[in-house]
Amino acid sequence: MIKHNKFFDYFYKFSLSALFFAFLFCILNLQTSLSFFSMFEISTPSLISITIYLFIVRLNINPSNITLLLIGFLHDIMIGNNIGTTSIFLLLFKYFTYSLILEKVNKKNQEDWIYFTIIFIFSFGIVFLFYLVINFSIPELSPIFFHVGITLILFPIINISINFFSFISRLLKS
Repeated sequence: MIKHNKFFDYFYKFSLSALFFAFLFCILNLQTSLSFFSMFEISTPSLISITIYLFIVRLNINPSNITLLLIGFLHDIMIGNNIGTTSIFLLLFKYFTYSLILEKVNKKNQEDWIYFTIIFIFSFGIVFLFYLVINFSIPELSPIFFHVGITLILFPIINISINFFSFISRLLKS
């Protein structure tokens, strides 16, 4: 009887990880497909970092390191990027999110953007320095600034829209 409970527990954890993997894979494909729009032709926003942050902070879902590693490798292979840079970014982003969440005691919604900005810039900065060391050249900075800027602009818009939908759903339930 206990073996069946452990089996179902492992199956439940595996199915959640598989579902989360599929969802993150769809978000990464959406992020990549945004480059076909003329507005995002230079660089696309990092929807995956917004999604991971909201999953960790709002829903208390802990993405596994293996899932983030596989998603990063698949993304790097699909877009022809240096293999491992996206995985490193996602793992750093998760690590910094958990370390900042554990340090804060009183969490307010107004502080979400500040925390996201700090986490995103630190993670992106480390991966950018890693990229500089690997390639021994400085890339063009305008797409990088556009990527960081548009991600930091989209985060409060997505956060406010989620707050609005949760408010409307709570209003309809009562």
